[in-house]
Amino acid sequence: MSEVDDLRARVQELERKVDLLFSHTGAVDRESVAVDAPQVSAEVELLLNAGEHKKAAKLYRKETGAGVRETMAALTPIVERNRDRV
Repeated sequence: MSEVDDLRARVQELERKVDLLFSHTGAVDRESVAVDAPQVSAEVELLLNAGEHKKAAKLYRKETGAGVRETMAALTPIVERNRDRV
């Protein structure tokens, strides 16, 4: 088996373990949830940029009808991107 094949096999095994952890712990795969999450409005993004995370989440849920998981999945990347800019 080549080194590339070994690495592919290792990645598959790690992905299997991550899936197992998600299913047993109830943790949320934010990336997969974010794909289905409604778009973030300009007003919500402005609130996030101002550090008003709770207000932004409340407005996002009101605008979209999204649940907590969808809201976190949609807003977390914006918060992290803002944090990286500082």
